[in-house]
Amino acid sequence: MSDPGAGIMPGVGLAVTGETPAPGAACSAPGATCLRPGGLELTERIVGLARWPRGARVLDVGCGSGATAAHLADRLKLRPVGIDASPAQIARARAARPDLDFAAGRAEDLPFAAGAFDAVLAECLLSTLPDARAALREMVRVLSGGGCVVLTDLYDRGDHPVRPRAALPSLGRQDAVEALLAGAGLEAETWEDHTGALARLFWDMAAAPGSSAGQAQAIAARPPAGQAGRRLGYFACVARAPDDRAATSAATTKAKGAHGARS
Repeated sequence: MSDPGAGIMPGVGLAVTGETPAPGAACSAPGATCLRPGGLELTERIVGLARWPRGARVLDVGCGSGATAAHLADRLKLRPVGIDASPAQIARARAARPDLDFAAGRAEDLPFAAGAFDAVLAECLLSTLPDARAALREMVRVLSGGGCVVLTDLYDRGDHPVRPRAALPSLGRQDAVEALLAGAGLEAETWEDHTGALARLFWDMAAAPGSSAGQAQAIAARPPAGQAGRRLGYFACVARAPDDRAATSAATTKAKGAHGARS
């Protein structure tokens, strides 16, 4: 996640301690913690939909203190590199996992060569950036041929845009997100709504001893009078360049055909 603060979801203001948070709301790894809708369970699901092979080179943009990168390496057997705008977060990540690669840098100006990665992961990040378009263009630049970008983030589920609030950033409606992707040369291959994970996060935070942050967020996300179609949601998306989508589909079809012939 990006760096509004160490281990804090953008706009929430609830710091994560070393204690294990509620299931589905947050995730933890040795020496690193994170807090976002769906936690590592959602990360695993969307990575599975992207069909990354073992050993794939993955750039985790907005890696925070390294919990997701550690999970990608340990459980999913990928080769992650984490980058975050906060030098303090990168220092924590390196201290926790000196065996993994982490770098300090901005999503809008990634310090990597073109085609350096097989995949890019950005969870709960783009909506917090001043220039999401530039960040997406950089993600595409560092992708190798056939690579994909995996995103999770806040969006507007209703017919009207969510009220602009600094505490609740949003990328707009689904069509606006798809237009943002198209501007970077990407198409959504998979789109899933995970607003339930966002709601669980808010309620888990509201139930935390001494915290009213989740209640404040839930109230802020409600539609004002007369605008019942206005709702804040959370999505997961796998996006590829159109040519890469066609190539991936053809390869999958060919593999299935070969399997059927052997049967």
